[in-house]
Amino acid sequence: MNAPSPVGDGRPDDAGYPSPEYACPRCNGSVYRVPRRFVDLLMSIVTPVRRYHCRSMDCGWEGNLRVKRHPLLMRGLW
Repeated sequence: MNAPSPVGDGRPDDAGYPSPEYACPRCNGSVYRVPRRFVDLLMSIVTPVRRYHCRSMDCGWEGNLRVKRHPLLMRGLW
């Protein structure tokens, strides 16, 4: 379950774990990662996204949120 990601950066796959940096857009509650669908993978080619599910049983939202980029990666090293 905690196999290294295919990128080889040594980090475990974080699907199913809480994501403190993101919040549910519907209820502002906490969310957790879920595996992406094929269409999500295709969409990530254009705009990097990850799939999340709201922890609130009353809300039940599931959808994609854009990946937040590190400021140095957005600006470049130069």
